[in-house]
Amino acid sequence: MKRLFVLSLATLFTLGISAQENMEPFRHFSVGVEAGLHGVGIEVAMPVLPSLVVKAGYNWFPSSELVKTDVSADTKDLKEAQEQYTALTSYQFQNKFGDEAVVSAGAQVGLSNFKLMLNWYPFKSSNFYLAGGLYYAPKDDDKPFLRISGNTTENDWAALQELRDKSGVDYDISLEIGNEKYAIMEKDGKGYLQADYKIDPLKYYVGFGFGRSIPNKLIGFQFELGTMIYHSTGFYFQEKEVDMGDAAEQFGDAAKTAVEYLDKFPIYPQIAFRFNFRAL
Repeated sequence: MKRLFVLSLATLFTLGISAQENMEPFRHFSVGVEAGLHGVGIEVAMPVLPSLVVKAGYNWFPSSELVKTDVSADTKDLKEAQEQYTALTSYQFQNKFGDEAVVSAGAQVGLSNFKLMLNWYPFKSSNFYLAGGLYYAPKDDDKPFLRISGNTTENDWAALQELRDKSGVDYDISLEIGNEKYAIMEKDGKGYLQADYKIDPLKYYVGFGFGRSIPNKLIGFQFELGTMIYHSTGFYFQEKEVDMGDAAEQFGDAAKTAVEYLDKFPIYPQIAFRFNFRAL
């Protein structure tokens, strides 16, 4: 492992001292593919000055569940309503409420973006560069930056439907956030909870790296570190904006920590490995 680490450092150092050859403005062109904390991506690059390269591309972050958590809703009033109805009518409910309804939820991140970047090589004899630019995601309410969503158990949702049908009262399974109650929605025949942390579609990026944007040979390699800087536009629970601190109290420790971190530190890091293929 130690030998591999030293070899990796030596490779980066070699990349850093290679000369910046063939960076003639508007006369060269490359296509790159990357993988990193912003997902996988593709980009095109062209020099506009001997030391400045402009890039355009797209990053796609695969949808995956990052954190699992349980959200509990107080159902004591629904349990009492069932018991009262049974006492009055002698009807025995097939599905019964407990003191709490548990929603098994997971957190997903939405990070797919178009990007426009500049790579500036301040030293003519080095492949070290500074990076800066913009990320942009067309506004899409179905793809927030962070979504926590999940379903009730089949028993709890069936118990709610049975209680509604028998009593004729439009009861809800609700979560209390702040001083208000928010009813769990129905989706695909189940109770469905959704909480979204949304950010502005336009994000900024700064970073640095090693490697040529326009390879001297057919293929080149880049390693990059940086951070995306974003602006929060609010936290939404069941499609209604709520106070983030109050909402975070409803989630498990892992999800709560993630939500609080995003609000306090509006940055998202980037570590990227990129292969560039010279096309011109």
